[in-house]
Amino acid sequence: MGEQITRKELATRLAEAIKDRATLPLLQLLCDAQVEGVGEVADIWTGPFSSLRDDILGFAGGEGEAGARAVGIWEEEPTTGEFVRSRRHIDLWRFCANVDRIRKKGNRKRVAFLGESVARGFFFSPQYGPAQVLEKQLAAVGPSVEVVDLAQSNCGPWWLVEMTRAAAALQPDAIVVFAGNNWRAGSLSRASTDAFVQDGGLLAEDGGLSALMARQQRRAAEIAEHTVRELAKAAHDMGVPLILVLPEINVADWLSCPIGTLDVPLMSELDTVAWVDVFSEAREAADAGDFREAEDRVQEAINLDGGTCSASLELLAHVQLKQGKTREASAALRRSRDIVDETRVLPGIFSVVAEVIRKVGREVGALVVDLPHVYHQHFGNSVPGRGQFLDYCHLNAEGIRVAMAGTAQAVVQALFHSTADLQRLVEAGPSPSPEQEGWAHLLAGIHNAHWGQGTEICSFHFKRAASCYPPIGEISIPLVYDAFRHGVPPLLLSSFGELVKNQIASTYLMGYGLIGRGLIREHDLLKSIVAAFPSLGNISSDPDFVLGEIDELDLLDAHWLPLMDGNRWYRRAFKAAYELESAFPFVSARSQKLELSIVSRVPGARQSGDIIVKLNGAQVGRVSVQDQWCDQRIVLDSSRVKQGLNSLRLIWPNVPRADLRSSLKVRFETGQQLDTRTHFGHLHELRISAAT
Repeated sequence: MGEQITRKELATRLAEAIKDRATLPLLQLLCDAQVEGVGEVADIWTGPFSSLRDDILGFAGGEGEAGARAVGIWEEEPTTGEFVRSRRHIDLWRFCANVDRIRKKGNRKRVAFLGESVARGFFFSPQYGPAQVLEKQLAAVGPSVEVVDLAQSNCGPWWLVEMTRAAAALQPDAIVVFAGNNWRAGSLSRASTDAFVQDGGLLAEDGGLSALMARQQRRAAEIAEHTVRELAKAAHDMGVPLILVLPEINVADWLSCPIGTLDVPLMSELDTVAWVDVFSEAREAADAGDFREAEDRVQEAINLDGGTCSASLELLAHVQLKQGKTREASAALRRSRDIVDETRVLPGIFSVVAEVIRKVGREVGALVVDLPHVYHQHFGNSVPGRGQFLDYCHLNAEGIRVAMAGTAQAVVQALFHSTADLQRLVEAGPSPSPEQEGWAHLLAGIHNAHWGQGTEICSFHFKRAASCYPPIGEISIPLVYDAFRHGVPPLLLSSFGELVKNQIASTYLMGYGLIGRGLIREHDLLKSIVAAFPSLGNISSDPDFVLGEIDELDLLDAHWLPLMDGNRWYRRAFKAAYELESAFPFVSARSQKLELSIVSRVPGARQSGDIIVKLNGAQVGRVSVQDQWCDQRIVLDSSRVKQGLNSLRLIWPNVPRADLRSSLKVRFETGQQLDTRTHFGHLHELRISAAT
């Protein structure tokens, strides 16, 4: 699109936007504000991680003191020529190897090992990780090789290239880069002027979101190609071989769409109603064991949403697995992980990025360690899951050992022009101590629960933690249960203080695990712990939230309900319901008559409908809802209220609603954050109290 045509179009949009007094973003575009380009800092640090972006940029290319060289957090010591961890970057120490000093190169071959949190050994860091495993495996099959661990959690492609260039100061004989999970395009709100004009129109069209996601994937592919070529250039300038380790993701045991949510794209009025109908029919058929019928119905839903909804793809995979269609289910699950939208920020390599690493890696002469192939060869499965992973992409001990065995094969080939047997390398790889492995699974259980992954997989990790190291089950898990069951932040409790005496726990809980406090639903975590350790169920999970001991419960409190919208944080004065049914647990001191106060709406509703209110599985009332906020109250009879844990459910009506894509287009064109998902309801207030 020519510059003049673009400017004319923007000027027209500006004239329209002036009426709404939302002109600043358009003025910035018209003034040619600098746009983030391919290969620069990717927009991956969002929400609570935004401060990390500023820290990374604060490196300013890795400059230390005047005239001094630096490799990330390590700065050259003039008197010795060694690189010492700088206290100027102490806030970033937890994201890097726990190494105070990188010594001058000796007689051994040296490998610079770079990458993201997977390469860092997330959940094991800083006591165990891929770099240490790789070094031991190499020592078992040939001359001793030193592996310098430069991997850094939350590392984006721009910083990865900068770190690789800086690694030249360490005189490596080979560069190993284990990355790709963070190689993604920025949000739509950061689009260029050309994309701005085109994307606004697509947002309002049928099938437009599919086209936008395809465009975002192309942008991710461009970033990946640029990154691989820059990495290859850096290695070429050093005169050393480049080894690219292509990540794999957890296909079998991670839900892209967390439990209780749906990522249904905004569609036309008729398509939205039809989607809800066929998706609900598919769920009912699956629950009844009619998996063939469920597959037919969910395929209709996918035709309507254009393959842009993880929920429909994951339901498709579920019913295909029930029919023994493993290959088809694996493909559907990978499609669900490839969806690029404005709510997803979790790491994970996209299929297009993986293909670019394979293709361009070969073109630039790099050795590519293809982990999906290595895992299939070693484990013999096409749907990797908990056998290799602790969450969405971070590896367990076995996953690390096999990944590094494949990497060691490539290093042996590059440095010694020799070969090594994969199984022998796997066996040579050290395992973490039972205590280290136990803590990794314990932290994975917390992490999975905080990301809505369901009781089964979370309790699996808690049980595994105790089986690896029994004192964790006897001491540490009760401490976790106590630390997260109160109304005050865990940080203020003595039980939490006991937990973080462990170095692995401290690195995760202080560096990551509390970063979203106030956005996390602790009830799911506590329920998963009790599922693994039933005896803890005798201890109240909600000592500060028991109705009868306090007069009123706010069911929108973060203890009960995550305020996260998908995986991205929005500043809102209401809770957006992405699901067809919203669940709210609460604890009552006794059977008692209660009053429920609800302020709700269905955005864009063309007619009123009824929210069906269920308590402990039985319908107890209906609440009328419409496009405008409605404030209503219903009484819950004491016969329906149980002593202890109760379950309140709101079933949202499938009413005709306005096509909201035009308003999404306006938000995009005025530079606001985008939410491309359907809101089935909004809650401004949900309180429960003793009836007067």
